[in-house]
Amino acid sequence: MELILIRHGEPLVEVDIVDPPLTPLGERQALSTANFLASAAIDGIYVSPQQRAQQTMVPLADRHGLDAVTDERIAEWDYGGVYAPAWVFEPMSREEANAKFEAMQGPDFHARVKSGFDDIIAGNPGRKIAVVCHGGVIRSLVQDVLKTTSASMHASHASVSRIVANRRGMRSLISFNEHSWIPTE
Repeated sequence: MELILIRHGEPLVEVDIVDPPLTPLGERQALSTANFLASAAIDGIYVSPQQRAQQTMVPLADRHGLDAVTDERIAEWDYGGVYAPAWVFEPMSREEANAKFEAMQGPDFHARVKSGFDDIIAGNPGRKIAVVCHGGVIRSLVQDVLKTTSASMHASHASVSRIVANRRGMRSLISFNEHSWIPTE
C-alpha cells in the first residue's frame, strides 16, 4: 500500500492559537496540492481532527469524491494545547530549536502516531491512502521508517511525502517534502 502524506496549508495563528484555520495562502496551497494529486488513484483519505488539516483535506476529498476518516491519533503534538508557530523558534540556534521540538514530541506522541499509522496500513492493504496531517506527525512517521531520531526534517506547508508499506511492517520512504507546485505568496 502507499501512503501519501500531506501537510496542512499555512495556518492563521493570529486568529486562533489553539486550533488555527488556514490563511488565504494556506487555502490556495491546499487547492494546489489537490490539483497536483488530481490524477492520483487515491482510494481513501484520513485526516487529523485539527482545523488546519480538515480545511486542507476538503479540496482533495472533493476532487476525488471521497469522504475522509478523522483520526485523533494523527493529530499534531499540540492537539488540545497551543499551536507553536515557526517564528517562536527563529531566535534559537538550530540545535536549540531541534531540542525544543524533541521535548514537545516525546515518546507518548510518537507512540500515538505509530498506532494510528499501523492501523491505517493494516486496514488498507493494496490501497493508495492520502493522510492529511501535520509536520510533526510526518516527521515522527519518517523517523520511524528510517529508524532515526534526527530532528532536522521539515515538511513544507501542503507538501507531499510518500511511504510504501505492507502489513508485515516493512516500510520504505519514497519521497519527502515534494512541493514544487505550492504557491508561497
